[in-house]
Amino acid sequence: MALPIIRTKKTRPLPLPSASTWRSFFRRLYRSRGIVLRALLCWGIGCLILLNDEVNSYDRRLQIRGDQNPNSEIALITLRSSDFSAPFGKEFGPLHEMIDITDSFYWDPHIWTDLLQKILADHPKKIGVTLYFNENLSHRLPKSTLKNVFMDPRIIWGTSVAISDRVNQPLFADALKSNVGSTLLLRDEDGVIRRFSPLGSDSLHMAEKMADLGVDSPFSRFINYQRAHRGFAEYSLQDVLQNQIPQNALRNKYVLIGAESLNSTLYLTPLGSSQKHQVIAQILDNVLEKRWISRGDDLVYIAALFLLMLLSVWLINTYPQSVAFVLMLCLGALIAALSAWVFDSFYIWIPVVSPAMQLAVTWMIFIGYQANKIERKNWLLRQEQKYLKELEQLKNNFVSLISHDLKTPIAKIQAILDRLAVRPEAQVFSEDLKSLSHSSEELNRYIQSILKVLRVESRDFQLNKEVGDINDVIQDAINQLIPLAQEKNISINAQLEPMFSIEVDLTLIREVMVNLIDNAIKYSPEGGQIQISSREAAQKVWVEVIDTGAGVPPDEVTHIWGKFVRGKDQDMKTKGTGLGLYLVKYFIELHNGEVYLESTLNKGTKVGFSLPLDLPTDEPEVSV
Repeated sequence: MALPIIRTKKTRPLPLPSASTWRSFFRRLYRSRGIVLRALLCWGIGCLILLNDEVNSYDRRLQIRGDQNPNSEIALITLRSSDFSAPFGKEFGPLHEMIDITDSFYWDPHIWTDLLQKILADHPKKIGVTLYFNENLSHRLPKSTLKNVFMDPRIIWGTSVAISDRVNQPLFADALKSNVGSTLLLRDEDGVIRRFSPLGSDSLHMAEKMADLGVDSPFSRFINYQRAHRGFAEYSLQDVLQNQIPQNALRNKYVLIGAESLNSTLYLTPLGSSQKHQVIAQILDNVLEKRWISRGDDLVYIAALFLLMLLSVWLINTYPQSVAFVLMLCLGALIAALSAWVFDSFYIWIPVVSPAMQLAVTWMIFIGYQANKIERKNWLLRQEQKYLKELEQLKNNFVSLISHDLKTPIAKIQAILDRLAVRPEAQVFSEDLKSLSHSSEELNRYIQSILKVLRVESRDFQLNKEVGDINDVIQDAINQLIPLAQEKNISINAQLEPMFSIEVDLTLIREVMVNLIDNAIKYSPEGGQIQISSREAAQKVWVEVIDTGAGVPPDEVTHIWGKFVRGKDQDMKTKGTGLGLYLVKYFIELHNGEVYLESTLNKGTKVGFSLPLDLPTDEPEVSV
């Protein structure tokens, strides 16, 4: 029987980027070199600060965080020099004048016998004696019956030398050195004790001996100082000997016995100066609770700074300066809050100074870069504005020159037509002459409209205000255009309410009325009607012109006020420049007024404007 053939589908390898893709990428990178180099500079500054802010940040982090809860099973007994000075009389002089005293000063076999017996009677877990009593004190040993107290397996005797060293071992060290623990403390260059360094399996620290736990790391660990030494229960020698401590206060406790030093700066910690047994209590707390301060690898923090740099650069280049500034402040506050929470909850040290400084440096560098770009753009814009101004002036000069040059031949044509029209032999061509005369007048109006636009759009154009009656202005415009209306048999009805005088540019308002009435006549059919009204309401003068023309389509109403804009269906029916309503809107807005247009197809159009009775002193800004 033949086995079936199983065909496996071949997977195609992912295509590698082509050479053109790489070239395009490097071209974009080169064009953005200003941003890239500045971003890398900010990142480099953040990395340099990261490598140098560890110690100070660690100290501040411990100092500003809230109270912690140290291990309640640790108790301290502090020996004072005054407790041991009486047996020696005055041969040592005043103790406060001594530079320092050795641990041997605190050796008195009778006092220690009483002290250890009382502590052991309370059944502690372990007793750690942080003072070093060497073999030279053997001549002052108690009787052999009391020696068993000092050799109790629950007592760990401290030594300031390596435990494996056979010389100068503690006085009560057993043959296997099982009751001996090192009290060495690791100082940094500034003398502050921040780290605990395990001594190895052959030479355990006193904290490891008392906890019966070794620190499973060959490297030094940051000590997680819970609080100042006041966080642990602490008693004096006299409290213990005179039974002045609470009952069972030392039961199932880790008891550390130490002496106060005359030099308070001998053991410096991030939380201030402490005694040796107080520092060892902090180490013992860390060993028991396994809450050493851990620190991530530098590569992780450097990568995080790189991501932070990318995010901050994106914020600055995406949002306005004020918004980007607030977002970067929030980002810095979020990093600080996250670092504090992680430090207090999980004992992980996350740098804050280097991210904060990197954010500040990024802000300053890129704001300067953006300011330089804006200044460059402003310079280019000024150059472009200068060029456009010159170009606009050339255009205006050209149009003005052409318009003025056309006026002279048009005037000659009109004069010749007037002379021909009165001759008897020209009666045969009267219609043609009349048509030529209308065309000449129409061309003249076009030229006049262009000249008006050039004049009002010039920078030195100003209103020439004077007090007058707007009804007189309306009536003058009607009288001027009545012959044009009579040619189409259009009636003009004016309903003008009497009103007080108004301060306006009468010439411009007259031009507005002429344009509105001329438009109404032009777009009204023969035999149509035009209604013109004026009234005063709400501290404004309202003027409306209503015709019976074809109307304006709804989709053209919003564009009808533009320059050179005419209705699509009017291009072939009527002639015009498309400047009439543009000038109307421009002139009215110069007076701080408003224009409006309402139209219904095949019924007519209502165009009107309003002028405030109290005009502002400043010229309004007009959008054209």
